[in-house]
Amino acid sequence: MIDKHIEAFIMSQSATFMIPAQNVAVLLAEHNIAHAKLLLSQYKYSRVPVLNKDKEYVGVLGLNEIVEFEMEHDFFYEKSQNTPISEIVNTDIATVRPSIPLEEMLNKLIKEPFLPVVKGQEFLGIIVRQEILKAFSAFAHDFTKDYEITKRD
Repeated sequence: MIDKHIEAFIMSQSATFMIPAQNVAVLLAEHNIAHAKLLLSQYKYSRVPVLNKDKEYVGVLGLNEIVEFEMEHDFFYEKSQNTPISEIVNTDIATVRPSIPLEEMLNKLIKEPFLPVVKGQEFLGIIVRQEILKAFSAFAHDFTKDYEITKRD
């Protein structure tokens, strides 16, 4: 359990934790694999959320999933232009609700660089591990400006 003072300090910076959907690079499930590879490599993203035509969350796709799929199916360029990413999207990535408790958020971010935030199936954005680390860096540098720490006997 996280100390209530530490949690309050970290959560005071929570406005920066979630990147809203309109500011997140996404792929649409009907995009083809060639398009996905171009987006991921051009912008140097490891993974991005995948949405359907109604802008609902479907899963996550990264270069690892693409390469694994291509190796299993003896892919060539023409085939990647005709295969929708909906065939390879990773649907096993945990999603979270907007009001996720800090401790749960931290536990999930251990394995993932970001957490898709959804309300039902509506994609709201992503919580990025990097933003949480910035909050902990601020904690390490600024916590004692407001709190006194004493060692117990």
